[in-house]
Amino acid sequence: MTIQEDAPLLITEHELIALIALAGTTGALKCQSLFRLDHAAGAPLEQAGVATLLERGLMTVEGKSLVPAGPATGVAGVLADSDAWLEVALVTPKAEHVYFLFGSGTGALVLSLSKYGVHELRPLTDADGMFTTAVEMVTFYLGTAPDGRPAAGTVRRHLPDGTFHSVHIKVAPDGSLEIVTGDDAQPAPAALRPEDLEDRLRQGLGLLPA
Repeated sequence: MTIQEDAPLLITEHELIALIALAGTTGALKCQSLFRLDHAAGAPLEQAGVATLLERGLMTVEGKSLVPAGPATGVAGVLADSDAWLEVALVTPKAEHVYFLFGSGTGALVLSLSKYGVHELRPLTDADGMFTTAVEMVTFYLGTAPDGRPAAGTVRRHLPDGTFHSVHIKVAPDGSLEIVTGDDAQPAPAALRPEDLEDRLRQGLGLLPA
């Protein structure tokens, strides 16, 4: 598996806001936008995030500076250095799963969203592992159908300039697959063979030649 088998780090949205603000880089701010936190960013929630990070031992005060501690050190580093971003949404008969994957050549993380606002972070090997993990997620939920069928998956690869590549895949109750590349107003689905799913997904994300 690309995902390391470590226990996940539980983190709240306001803690993420605090760590993003502390990093302050272009990559971190891109993560803030990707996580849909732009509307929530600012002093009140940032201060709340700092308070709980300090209480949990995930941040310390050194002189007049706030410094990430423990597992939050790695999170802050990945946020700061990130130059690759993916968004994965999976809709199944039993549940909806939303993940954000972000990182660089030196490390990456997958953020698994919870409707209760306490999310899970798990480490990945690097940005290449991030793309591999996204493909594994889609092929698992749509190919082996652990949550049943019909099901659908959307993967978006966000680029630094604000544009993105998107791929939408649906699986019918009989297991047949359809794929749509891009976000046209009137999409034209194409039939997809299961054995071609990975390559077509990577092509749609711009990771392989079309």
